[in-house]
Amino acid sequence: MIVGLTGGIGSGKSTVANMFARRGAIIIDTDAIAHAVVEPPSPLLGRIASAFGPEVIGPDNRLDRARLAQLIFADDEKRTRLNALMHPEILKRTLAQIGEQPSDAIVIVVVPLLFETSFERNCQSVVAVLAPKDVRRRRLLERGGITEQDAEARMRAQLADEEYERRAGILVRNDRDLASLEREVSTAWQKIRAADRAR
Repeated sequence: MIVGLTGGIGSGKSTVANMFARRGAIIIDTDAIAHAVVEPPSPLLGRIASAFGPEVIGPDNRLDRARLAQLIFADDEKRTRLNALMHPEILKRTLAQIGEQPSDAIVIVVVPLLFETSFERNCQSVVAVLAPKDVRRRRLLERGGITEQDAEARMRAQLADEEYERRAGILVRNDRDLASLEREVSTAWQKIRAADRAR
């Protein structure tokens, strides 16, 4: 069974994914894949440099993610252009990894832009992690390396919580403590297991 896991930046997708992993799920993280597809000598690096300028490649010949983020989160057109370059390769590798898993596994694929890229078409179920904007902003700032203005820009670039609530089949609310989140994840896991048995 393929389950998509999504939610806004700072909502706690990685924490929730780890909790699902402890319950027996196989986790595929498309953020990790997004890092891998631009590792030198990736041909994607050259295409990104052509699209956004050589300054997005650091002195170590690796992608300067901080510089690229400054560009794309300030400009919707540039963000769309980057997504058009990255997403086909990310999708190809993600589907390949899914294909390598046992047929009876519950595979949870963490996809931040799941609905924006129509990845739900590859899933039997979708889980969305929800947290209020002020909580997500605080978490982003606590990570460090990001300004409040950058945090706002990144949150604005994603779907509103109402869209996640409308489009996801299972919701996990992450606005309290870890014990509350564990209970939310346990309930979601029961629903996933029930849907898997019913297939």
